Amino acid sequence: MKVYLEAYGCSQNIAETNMLGQAMGEIVSRPEEADVILIGTCVVIEHTENRMLRRIEELKRYGKKIVVYGCLPSARKELLDIDVVPIATWEFEMAGEILNLDRSPMDEVFIWDAVATIPIANGCLGQCTYCITRLARGRVKSRSKEWILRLVKKALEQRAVEIRISAQDTAAYGRDIGTELAELINSITAIPGKFYLRVGMMEPRETLRILPELIDAYSNPKVYKFLHLPVQSGDNEILHRMNRGYKVEDFIKIVRNFRQRFPEMTLSTDIIVGFPGENDESFENTMKLIKEIKPEILNITRFSPRPKTPAYKWKRPSTNKVKEWSQKLAALHMENMHKRFESMLGKEFKVIVPSRGKRGKYLARSQNYEPVVLDNAVIGREYIIRITHYEKSHLVGKILENEA
Repeated sequence: MKVYLEAYGCSQNIAETNMLGQAMGEIVSRPEEADVILIGTCVVIEHTENRMLRRIEELKRYGKKIVVYGCLPSARKELLDIDVVPIATWEFEMAGEILNLDRSPMDEVFIWDAVATIPIANGCLGQCTYCITRLARGRVKSRSKEWILRLVKKALEQRAVEIRISAQDTAAYGRDIGTELAELINSITAIPGKFYLRVGMMEPRETLRILPELIDAYSNPKVYKFLHLPVQSGDNEILHRMNRGYKVEDFIKIVRNFRQRFPEMTLSTDIIVGFPGENDESFENTMKLIKEIKPEILNITRFSPRPKTPAYKWKRPSTNKVKEWSQKLAALHMENMHKRFESMLGKEFKVIVPSRGKRGKYLARSQNYEPVVLDNAVIGREYIIRITHYEKSHLVGKILENEA
């Protein structure tokens, strides 16, 4: 069977959609060539949900069977017509049986260039008042360590050099099966071979619980010194309204402990701007936090009310105010980022090239996960490079020598 697929949303959803597509049959590049169309959907904000619904309608024009996977059939199934086949996220492991396939998506590994993404768990332990993803993914269900290690080994056999473990909250991994994230990291890095491990997003609440052993696990040279820790707001009252389960001080504690061990690490965090109850004072607290911690990556999202969540009908700040706040935050982050880039000009260090970049370039990563764009590199190779200049959101380097 020939399958055309499109995948949207988080890295977990993209990986699972591709794993399902591979189990369904031969992946083709054009919908006209396919026997069936698979679309992996996201509904994290209203704009994305509407885009998913429009795209499904566009794909119907090809007259093919359409399978809809991901958060749309899981949280908003009522929006789907009866002429599509919905597969909810909690049905992923059984999708082979539901679709009457010869293979299971659980036997597949998704690799793009030399990057393998492995979804280690579904769901989370949070109850954030704004989040529809928790309805789409449910309470955390961890996949077995044996299954994860089997997919890592399979990916390495297929020449992957970067392993990404992904979940809604990787720090919650194992809570339901009697293990923890640090133990999983240690088991993965014990596998022989030359590769780097990128640990996906972890919530501050769960990270605090495992902080000492997690930092110890990160000390392995195979682990990218990369921490995606979404704070969402720099104001404790807003965090309380969000029901995030931690305070700003807890977030700062985690960051300081990580940076004490790994001073050059890459910190990524997320901010929701315009949450109900936010005002100039609470937003200023967020600005102060970003000025203090200076994250290398900052994902800014304007609050989008989602049906079936407590915050759906709460009164929100004005659109103009939210736009003003977003622009201020983005400008601050750009200033912080360019100061960091300036400090790196002329530096020489080792990188690995796990994937292609844009416009025929190659994207390399240092052990601290800094993005460096290179010309004429080979995917999977390590190089010694020098930083020559930078562009808006990345460094640009020159290859000095191949690393054996």
